[in-house]
Amino acid sequence: MGCGDASRKSQPEFLTAVDSKFIEQHGQLYFVNDVRTGCQIAADRGIPCLFFFTAEWCTFCHRMAETAFSDARVGTLGQNFVCVLVDADQERDVCAYFAVSGFPTVEFVSPQGQSLQKLVGQQSAENLAAGMQAALSRLAWLSGSQLR
Repeated sequence: MGCGDASRKSQPEFLTAVDSKFIEQHGQLYFVNDVRTGCQIAADRGIPCLFFFTAEWCTFCHRMAETAFSDARVGTLGQNFVCVLVDADQERDVCAYFAVSGFPTVEFVSPQGQSLQKLVGQQSAENLAAGMQAALSRLAWLSGSQLR
């Protein structure tokens, strides 16, 4: 009962303290559009990052943002990540650091900066959700192996 699109997820709690000029919504995901801010939130909160490497001129990036990011499963899983939007034209050094070779690229990174999973090319909602789940499973495995 009420107005609005009930299928859209609300902004994750850990983003409420972030200046709104650093937050962008694409589909059901909320992105931090500043790499340093996103990494700091992830480190402070112990939450993995989802880096979305994109460019304004990338048709496949726009298609993926319009389709896969609008999926309810992706939105639900996205609540477990600090999603960071990386503009390839503005953040060439970040792209080089992550060895991004094509667009779009999604890289999942632990709060400590360890790569968990990488997806290159336009992904369907199903593939993106599977990649997100695999990254969370790898993080859980790494966290468990570090406790022993």
